[in-house]
Amino acid sequence: MASVLDYDYRKTWPVNPDAPEDSYERKAPHIDYGTERLSGERYWSTEWMERERTQLWAKVWNWAGRVEQIPDAGDFITFELGRESFLVVRGDDGVIRAFFNVCPHRGNRLATDGGSVPNGFTCPFHRWRFNLDGSLAQVTDRETFRPESLCHDLDLGEVRCEVWEGFIFINMDRDAKPLIEQIGPLADHAKPYRLGEMRIMRWMRSVWESNWKVGVDGFNEAYHVHAIHPEILPVFNDYHSQIDCYPNGMSRMVTKFAYESPRYPDAKPGTLNEGLRATMREVGIDPDTFEGSMEDVRPAVQQAKRARAERLGLDYSGFLDNQLTDDWNYTIFPNIQMGIHPEGVSMLYFRPHKSDPRKFVFDVIVMMHPQPDAAIQPPAYMGLPEGWDISGQELAEPIEIDWRDGGLGQVFDQDSGLFMLVQEGIESLGYRGAIFSEQEQRIRHFHAELDRYMNAPAR
Repeated sequence: MASVLDYDYRKTWPVNPDAPEDSYERKAPHIDYGTERLSGERYWSTEWMERERTQLWAKVWNWAGRVEQIPDAGDFITFELGRESFLVVRGDDGVIRAFFNVCPHRGNRLATDGGSVPNGFTCPFHRWRFNLDGSLAQVTDRETFRPESLCHDLDLGEVRCEVWEGFIFINMDRDAKPLIEQIGPLADHAKPYRLGEMRIMRWMRSVWESNWKVGVDGFNEAYHVHAIHPEILPVFNDYHSQIDCYPNGMSRMVTKFAYESPRYPDAKPGTLNEGLRATMREVGIDPDTFEGSMEDVRPAVQQAKRARAERLGLDYSGFLDNQLTDDWNYTIFPNIQMGIHPEGVSMLYFRPHKSDPRKFVFDVIVMMHPQPDAAIQPPAYMGLPEGWDISGQELAEPIEIDWRDGGLGQVFDQDSGLFMLVQEGIESLGYRGAIFSEQEQRIRHFHAELDRYMNAPAR
């Protein structure tokens, strides 16, 4: 491993030190968040959780679904966020709108699942009916209400709704800044990937035994990989990661794949480990006849992917070489992480539990461009089972998984039990607050933005 003296926390490790100033590969300027401990109360306090409900979740853009889930007028999905529930529906005019899943009469939920309602929503409690644009269509036994009672606003409560690259976001704050500002530089960086044309191929959902921020923190750094996921080290340079912090809580970590970790305990100079050899075979390189060193594998894989794309008639001209191999991992504040690749996206989604600050809802989603002939597979670490249908002909629905039974994939199965222990330790009287290395800059960046919301004047 490189000498400790080589580590400059203000620079970390640029994947391409020669990247032009205007390149989205360029290392972002360092932001100094200091060295103070971070109190553990935010991870278990019910009072903190209630403040998040009004100060955070009611103010940020939250991902609710994909446009292909509601292709026709009247198609709708439900979206749950803590104790809130929303209806996201495509109107007769083709516009996608979102509403609180609350009947203005007595508060009943209008729907508990998605479906199609071409004639609008009907409350199952008293049969009040609402048009697809949320306006009131019918009051049962209207004549029994005093006119003054019906002068109140009786339409469904609408929330803001915007779409980016096929992702539907909602926001309860009418004064919030546009979605594009929360997404930040990812909007430009993601253009070559054509995320809007991708489809969800696999969608797993589980409830984990820790606060949602324990989950976000855990996946916001690669510092733990050598300890918890050593099986990745043969092909993943966990130490030399480029860390970029952007406005509005957005952050990025670029980590080299097809490159041996300096922590890999079984490294043998002059040889290629089995992980690298498997990575080469995935793209048609014969490792037995390969004459290069370990450092030569990554550029060789990059060129092999370009050649494969050309054979298949795919346009890779918009991709930088390093995008063809490396994990470009973005955090959209506060609770989305995307590892994006030309072949696919590994998306992690963290949501608060309805009532327990010691639990969170965790979605693991794999997206790809539809591959009817399975010509291109996603990177193996994304965990798509061998032979999985990636034709994109069927909409993937969430699969409920109990983390105790495994089934989320090796990496996530390892993390699920660990996060529970982290939660228990944070609540100990002996815990004095978190200390962060500069490999964990993204965590400090995330909590600085969280504090900005939590400390903002209530309105």
